[in-house]
Amino acid sequence: MLLGTGEPWRADPRFRSPGATLDTYWQALRNDDDFTAEECLIEPGRDLPSPGSLWFLPPTTALRLANVRSLPVESGRVMVTYEVRFVPLGGGGEQVFKTAAELIRNRGEWRIGRPIGEVSLPEWKPIPRTVDS
Repeated sequence: MLLGTGEPWRADPRFRSPGATLDTYWQALRNDDDFTAEECLIEPGRDLPSPGSLWFLPPTTALRLANVRSLPVESGRVMVTYEVRFVPLGGGGEQVFKTAAELIRNRGEWRIGRPIGEVSLPEWKPIPRTVDS
């Protein structure tokens, strides 16, 4: 019996580092891409927004991560704190919130293990919209 035939396994570049994984996750949420967001998690389905749940990230024109700081805990495991900066669709200027997560490396790829603590939600700034009559 011959095992291991075929092409060698290659790590997905979206998950090559903790920062790349977090960026992939938040861009997936921004684009309503549940499949990619689930790929970023160790336990898919557990931490994703589900139909009917309240999710505070509005449609955005821009989203980026800033002030990413990681603290190695042990080999293949880090705690990361960072800011999510976004500009809501329709204006209102850039909004920011801070959050943290544990990331775990498995077979050369990083995945989000679990959030750490509570997300500091941005101050609610409703966007004025015209109302149909």
